Amino acid sequence: MFKRILQLLYPEVCFACSNTLLDSEGLLCTRCRLELPRPGLFLPRPNWLSLKFDGWLEYQDVHCFFLFSKGGRVQHLMHQIKYKGAQDLGRFLGIWCGAELNKYNWPDEYELILPIPMHQQRIQERGYNQAICIAEGIALSTHLPILSDGIERIKNSQTLIHQNRQERFHVLEDVYQVSDSSSFLGKHVLIVDDTLTTGATMLALGQKIKAAGARQVSFLALAALQ
Repeated sequence: MFKRILQLLYPEVCFACSNTLLDSEGLLCTRCRLELPRPGLFLPRPNWLSLKFDGWLEYQDVHCFFLFSKGGRVQHLMHQIKYKGAQDLGRFLGIWCGAELNKYNWPDEYELILPIPMHQQRIQERGYNQAICIAEGIALSTHLPILSDGIERIKNSQTLIHQNRQERFHVLEDVYQVSDSSSFLGKHVLIVDDTLTTGATMLALGQKIKAAGARQVSFLALAALQ
């Protein structure tokens, strides 16, 4: 009864469309769960995602779970996770993504999940790293271990919004530093981030991981701009 009264006074709304949730729904309404654009995992290559990476670094797979467009529901979800403290939403979507990953006959050779590191100043400002929340959800579904240390972001670069991939990669190529290469030696590392636009951040981190002795790298973004 108390829960129903709270729901009347402070109704829970869908993180994607802001419509009031039913008692049986949580975080996302049923309509959004069905309608949010998902391209599918393990797309045949070459594809629109792989074209962002091909020729820059040797890698195995690149995935995204959602497609986002400016002003759309997926971008709104990413904004909630990244800037509004919606860590539970990040874990929930990570669990969903991991469950879908399990439906494919994906190789067991993914051995380690590495969320994209954030600079300490940015973590202090925001209070958390949204990539870790998403990675935690994926790990719950796939049972893959997460590595949240072993590499750190040592430079807090300026905004990259108006720069192309080559310019971003040049800025980012020296912002990561490996502190424990033994964590990556001989491993196939799945690098996880919230959003993917040009792919420069993932490429820069992947380059460091490969140089540290990783056997292979793959990339997974919760959402990507097509």
